[in-house]
Amino acid sequence: MEEKAFCGWLSNYTDCERCLSAFRSQKQFFRVNTIKISVPEFMKKTRLKCAPTPYYGDAFELGERESFQIGKTWEYFLGLIHPQSMPSILASLALGPKPGETVLDVASAPGSKFSHMAALMQNEGVLVGNDLKGEKISALYSTINRLDVRNCIITTLDGSRLPWKSRFDRILLDAPCTALGSGMAAYGRWEPEHSVRISGLQKRMLFAAFDALRPGGTLVYSTCTYAKEENEEVVKNLLDNVPAASLADTGLDVPHEPGIADYGKEFGKCLRIYPQHLGSEGFFISKIRKGE
Repeated sequence: MEEKAFCGWLSNYTDCERCLSAFRSQKQFFRVNTIKISVPEFMKKTRLKCAPTPYYGDAFELGERESFQIGKTWEYFLGLIHPQSMPSILASLALGPKPGETVLDVASAPGSKFSHMAALMQNEGVLVGNDLKGEKISALYSTINRLDVRNCIITTLDGSRLPWKSRFDRILLDAPCTALGSGMAAYGRWEPEHSVRISGLQKRMLFAAFDALRPGGTLVYSTCTYAKEENEEVVKNLLDNVPAASLADTGLDVPHEPGIADYGKEFGKCLRIYPQHLGSEGFFISKIRKGE
């Protein structure tokens, strides 16, 4: 889709000009890997130009030149930091996994959110990382090894046909999507029917994930795209068909726009984060509870 047409479509959701302008000048973020080092100790040792974000104490905005490659620093090589967009960090915070819990990441590669959840769990409990695509698993293992994630099990199952029933305390489903919020090139190869088509897979994956959640458990469904067919519509489909499912507040105090009210007042609890909000990629985050 050409930019003019895309902007017309995106204007149904947010201020297109502000969104695209912010997207062209995105900030770089990273989080300190607290599995290996505390934030105060990291700040004593690092020479990176960085500033803490107001949204999460372990996350920092990089202040180096635009062409700076954080992946070539000694901090990255030693696994003390991990580059990650701010909304991606927020998805794990919304889920809030705790030490000792049993947690599933349905589509975990390449491991940014997965390794963050391990840090939030202090490497205690059981963290299952799943991804169907074998070629992505090597990237996941690389992240696990570099960041010293130890409380994990890796599986390669179809995320829409998970074998577990009422097994996990918390589940993250950062679903495969059209990724319109993750890169300027995405809309150039996108048409609205692509969102309609992938929505079917997302709905099946959400049903499977919810089945794997224990009663009283929490599930976060997120994407890095804007289309309602991949976001509110997917969640609404679950709510309409499963009485035990309900939306909960994410608990995140960050700039955002609420979910689309046409799907119900409760969708105001969802977060639509656009590039102009955090100077980072676009994201949708929803938090779902399973009744006892």
